[in-house]
Amino acid sequence: MGPPVSGTPLSWQELQQVAPIARQGAVEQLLSLWKRQKNRSDLEPLWGDEIEYTLVSLDANKSRATLLLNQEDILRKEEKQCAKAEEVEPWNEVKLQAEWARHMVEATPGEPYGGDIMDLLRVQGNMKRRRKLIGQFLSPDQHPVPLCVFPGLGEKGQFTLPESPHEESLEQICCPIPRYIMMTENLLARRQRRVESYIPIFRDEQTQTPFHDTSASFEYPAEHPPGNGKEGHVHLDGIGLGVGNCCIQVTFQAPNEIEARWLHDQMIALGPVMLALTAATPMFKGYLVDTEVRWGRTSECFDDRTPEELATTPPRYSWNRTYISQEKPANLESKSPLTPMNESVKQRLLDGGMDEPLAMHYANILSRDPIVLNRTDLENFDLNSTGIFDVYYSTVWQHVRLKIPLTDDGPGWRVEFRPMEVQLTDFDNAAFAIFMYLLSRAITELHLNFYVPIDQLGDSMERAQKRNAALEERFWFRRTGWSSAEQCERPQRQRRGCVNCCSKSTAHASPSCALLTADEIINGEDPKVPSSFPGLVNIVRAYLQYSNTPVMDQKKIMPYLDVISKRASGELPTPAQWMRSFVTGHEEYQRDSYVNEKIRYDMIQEIIRMEE
Repeated sequence: MGPPVSGTPLSWQELQQVAPIARQGAVEQLLSLWKRQKNRSDLEPLWGDEIEYTLVSLDANKSRATLLLNQEDILRKEEKQCAKAEEVEPWNEVKLQAEWARHMVEATPGEPYGGDIMDLLRVQGNMKRRRKLIGQFLSPDQHPVPLCVFPGLGEKGQFTLPESPHEESLEQICCPIPRYIMMTENLLARRQRRVESYIPIFRDEQTQTPFHDTSASFEYPAEHPPGNGKEGHVHLDGIGLGVGNCCIQVTFQAPNEIEARWLHDQMIALGPVMLALTAATPMFKGYLVDTEVRWGRTSECFDDRTPEELATTPPRYSWNRTYISQEKPANLESKSPLTPMNESVKQRLLDGGMDEPLAMHYANILSRDPIVLNRTDLENFDLNSTGIFDVYYSTVWQHVRLKIPLTDDGPGWRVEFRPMEVQLTDFDNAAFAIFMYLLSRAITELHLNFYVPIDQLGDSMERAQKRNAALEERFWFRRTGWSSAEQCERPQRQRRGCVNCCSKSTAHASPSCALLTADEIINGEDPKVPSSFPGLVNIVRAYLQYSNTPVMDQKKIMPYLDVISKRASGELPTPAQWMRSFVTGHEEYQRDSYVNEKIRYDMIQEIIRMEE
């Protein structure tokens, strides 16, 4: 959700005038905060997740599903219920929050999870409680659905407005919180042009040739015709078609800054394969498309770059371009310059005591223009506050985020993993959350090294967005040199449970990256292949042994790890594969790429039945 912005946020015209002062304030607040928190230590491995749900209304008489714009009503009712509710066990608490679109609700555990097995086994139950809590405030024909992108989003007439049947507009669909309203307006004002995102159509036997999508979205009134179409592509022409997408994010607390920065860097390399394994977006604007994830569409719809910046500056919503650990290997940087980069910002951070990798990371983010600020924060500037810095930092959306402690008594140094798409069931969402947590612990405890060059990372992120990428694409991954020499150079009798995976690693071989399938990354390469990678699931299993997890507890976790393993092998389909199969097997599908209202209705009903 990001930090709240109290009062009235500044317009884009006002932001342009105060941007230099605001940037300077953000830099000074960051330095003050970093100096207070750089020696912070939090040994408890707390963690949590957040899931965004799509609110859907089903009309059985018309066999039609629409998006329900009812976020505020749900949050009001939940607040009243919490005031009256009896206390529940901390592990069963749930927290609901607003999100950008009124057809979304974000839900998290009320308290962070711990690291013992009982905490891991409670994750699925907590997710189920969140979904049921939202459902309590809806009528029987309305549902919170873990759907990444509503299949008809972008067509007109796809919303149910509880208050009135007014014509759909961006203002009605956007959450009324000032942060979201002004952020949306300022993103559009800065880019100086309308949103233009093109997705290749999935060409079936009867798909129209040539194919042109000439329909405009709800965001543009009739007097403004759609932009120029692109043959063979579905056309997204509004910011609401990207920022209203749902995902699952997982956040891990590290022991200290050094370990958080190491974990941050290793998570970066895991982004592409985990995006591909959770792919859940095979449809846009009522059409089957030839991609299967939201990532590129969200990036393009959030894009605030001016025409002059398109060739030189990455989007605000994008994959990471900086590694930040001081232990990172050499020669990983991109061949392209790191932009934007305000050299005076970088130098001030260096002068303030930051090392080069961390200063580069923060300078890259703080060099962007602010898109939402409150005048009061500027006029009543407080060096020991974090308001200006936090708003700057939270409006650059990379696939992995380092989270500095904002208070002395709040959460410590954390890493947020952001690329995964929301899954269709509580069990699958819990499986990916638990797997990523256990992998984060293995990385931290065993100092695992998954670095890949930044340009190879970018190539992998592009591959991850292709249709059926989980089975048909390869991703750059470190095959050798991934295991800590500290662990592998111990005498074999001292390696404890880690021997099974670390003994296969060539700690003294020259580190190298190769293109591996998702199956090879997750389940391991053929052990007969020299220097074969053992697979991330096997590393997690070895970590459970290394940490002396009782055998019975390991068995309880295995069903969740099996989901990850079987997704990678193809034994279980991704949500995108399942949805595509449902559509193409439906009796009303005409093999023309179009997914009509009846097919969408039946598919969403089937998703709802999965949890009944």
